[in-house]
Amino acid sequence: MKNVLIRYGELTLKGNNRNTFISKLIQNIKFKLKKYKEIIVYKKDHNNLVLEIKEQSKLDEICSILQNIFGIYSLSIVEIVEKNEEIILNKTLEICKNHLGTFKVEVERKDKGFAINSQELKTKIAVNILKNNQNIKVDVHNPELKLTVIIKHNGAFIFTSRISALKGLPVGVSSKGLSLLSGGIDSPVASYLTLKRGMQVDFLHFMTPPHTSKEALDKVFKLASKIEKYNQANFSLYVCDFSMILKELMHIKEESYRITIMRRIFIRIANKLSNIIGAQAIITGESLGQVASQTIESIHVINQVSDLPILRPVLTYDKEEIIEISKKIDTYETSILPFDDVCSMYVPKNPVTKPKTFIAIKQEESLLLDEMIEYTVKNLIKIYIWREGELVEK
Repeated sequence: MKNVLIRYGELTLKGNNRNTFISKLIQNIKFKLKKYKEIIVYKKDHNNLVLEIKEQSKLDEICSILQNIFGIYSLSIVEIVEKNEEIILNKTLEICKNHLGTFKVEVERKDKGFAINSQELKTKIAVNILKNNQNIKVDVHNPELKLTVIIKHNGAFIFTSRISALKGLPVGVSSKGLSLLSGGIDSPVASYLTLKRGMQVDFLHFMTPPHTSKEALDKVFKLASKIEKYNQANFSLYVCDFSMILKELMHIKEESYRITIMRRIFIRIANKLSNIIGAQAIITGESLGQVASQTIESIHVINQVSDLPILRPVLTYDKEEIIEISKKIDTYETSILPFDDVCSMYVPKNPVTKPKTFIAIKQEESLLLDEMIEYTVKNLIKIYIWREGELVEK
């Protein structure tokens, strides 16, 4: 029977938190593989996890899901046999008997009580294969097939490949963040990168009906759905009607400050919502210097209204790097759909690139910001909730 060997990678370095991180990863794996629970037996080891799959036809489906779970370094489809020289030789020959081309054998003896050392066992395996398969030869530098045997206390693990996974930390070990999901390319990537460091992510989107269309909201909903496969069991998308505040912003005297003040208000609303839902950070898709409103001076003025840390995972990425990740996580084609968000529709002709805090505050004094923000948070127009893999619209 073939099994799936899951390697923890970075989690093994977490010291006193190691068991907490690994337990969270296993919890996340079980959630993602919930529909297969009747055919999987979980066997936890010190540095890895083995999934015994009772229905072998489901192996590829299960591996595909595992590749998209943060906290998994890599995985292999393995056969586990008894720590017996004859059995190991027979099994490795069975795997290689129909192979044409080159191969290499690697042996690692973790169980030092096993009678044969690594080099001796490696030689015996290679000789046995060469003797019984005339169409194969050894290539230690660039083999077409790499056969690995690991002798552990609970058996001999035999496999021919390592499938790379997402690495990172299990979602949920770094608390919860609220991501400002605009509908563009950057914010879904920022959300994905935050998930990679173990932070569960909820989403907040600002819209201004009737100026922003139903298609624009559908686009954001689709982006949140695409990120769902990387997220934790339960998360939400909050949709905020920004129309009332935007009307007021259109009347500020310094038009060049419109985007700066809009972003400051976004952050204030995000802070209030975070207090309600228990989020401990705000996440944005800002990239330093990418547009005029994302200079270090603008970031400084925006930061000053937040009680929570603002995470900017793509801050140092250029546009091509961000696009590459968006294609990898399948959000790019959705992000470039031609439906405008709040920011893109109301950018002034000459936005200020080096705003001053005192000027921003002066502009805001004429607005009833506290009252409008309070009203806006209480009247979120939509909340979409994903629970246990299913969408519940509230």
